[in-house]
Amino acid sequence: MDVFDSGAVLFASEEEGEHLRIECAVTPEGSLRIVQESSGPLTQWSFRESPHTVEAMIDPAGVGELLGYFHLDAAHQLPAVLRLEYTGYECFSSLCDLMKRLGIPYEIREAAIVR
Repeated sequence: MDVFDSGAVLFASEEEGEHLRIECAVTPEGSLRIVQESSGPLTQWSFRESPHTVEAMIDPAGVGELLGYFHLDAAHQLPAVLRLEYTGYECFSSLCDLMKRLGIPYEIREAAIVR
C-alpha cells in the first residue's frame, strides 16, 4: 500500500520478536482495504505460519456509507480519519465491529490454518 497516496498505518508494534502492522488504503476501484499482518514466534505458534495476514475489504458502496458516517467528502480522506479514530492492537477488530454496527457488509480474507 502506498501510505502517502491513499492509505495510512493504523498501528505498528515490535515487541519481543513479534511484529504487528495494521494499515488501510482506498483501492483505485474505490474499495477500502484493511490489512493486519503479524509475524514472529507467537504468530507461528498460533497460525502455523509467519507472517500471517488477515484482510477486510469494504466495497465502494460501503465506503460511501463510511464517508457519510464520518462526514467526509472524498474516499481518499478516509484512511487519515481512521488513523485518528482507530489505533492499538485491537483496531482491526474495532473496525470490523464498526462495520457490523453500521450494517456495512465486508469480506474477510485469511489463509486457512493447516494442522
